[in-house]
Amino acid sequence: MIPQYLKEVTKNIKLITIKSDISEHLKSERAIVHYISTPDLDRHRDILNPKGMDDSEFVQAPSVWYNHNYKYDPNAMPIAKSLWRKKQEAGVLTKTVFATTAQANDAYLLHSEGFINTWSVGITPKYDKEGNAEKDSIVYDEKKKITTWEKWKMFEYSSAPLPANVYAQDQIKAMGEIELESVEYKNFVHETILSHTINARIEQLEGEMAGLKMLYDLVTELLKNKEVVTKDVEELKQLIKEQEKQLIKNISIELPVGGFSDDRIKTIVKNVVDGGR
Repeated sequence: MIPQYLKEVTKNIKLITIKSDISEHLKSERAIVHYISTPDLDRHRDILNPKGMDDSEFVQAPSVWYNHNYKYDPNAMPIAKSLWRKKQEAGVLTKTVFATTAQANDAYLLHSEGFINTWSVGITPKYDKEGNAEKDSIVYDEKKKITTWEKWKMFEYSSAPLPANVYAQDQIKAMGEIELESVEYKNFVHETILSHTINARIEQLEGEMAGLKMLYDLVTELLKNKEVVTKDVEELKQLIKEQEKQLIKNISIELPVGGFSDDRIKTIVKNVVDGGR
């Protein structure tokens, strides 16, 4: 069940995503201890001052969600519960105890095994009685383009799986062998493997293209030598150009794309090419 206070602020919530490895794994409790904020920049150049956190409303129903799904799914259920939060210099430390639903089981498995280490916290500024953000609660550095939240209200935090290409091959293999129960986390693993496969194929193609270019440049230099038989070198040069064109034309990648729409596949490929690898 989605808490009423969360429904009321959903449209105004700012999402800050951070990476945090597990500080403690409590298997007997199905729990992990980890940070939900750090002094580091997030992807949108925001910084949360842990000392400025106000969780007075969150404590009423300290639910943890899958990727903020309460925002688009009226029937969303929490995957975990936050038992406590502690303000530290390194960030806000919390203890998350997972439920036993299919989605929660997957979240617990992937987080506890280190396959997912990203969390996203939903916040708003602290407001005064007139409804204005408290003075100096948000500080923006124009020169560095950094927003620092000195005072902020936390309303929720979520498991935020982000497909990436930072996994080693053995991790990708291990991830692919995990038996998951929920569609959401199955898709996460599928997208991660897909991104990794695309990245590997692109690197392979880049190497092949670079090799052809080096050979082409070498032939070009040979043509400058009058002692070289020009006709033979020109034929070799033309052959290399044809091979390069054929390489580009015949690019085919066998990808595990079952279950994804064309638009989703295009988005994944674009993320890899644009620097997600």
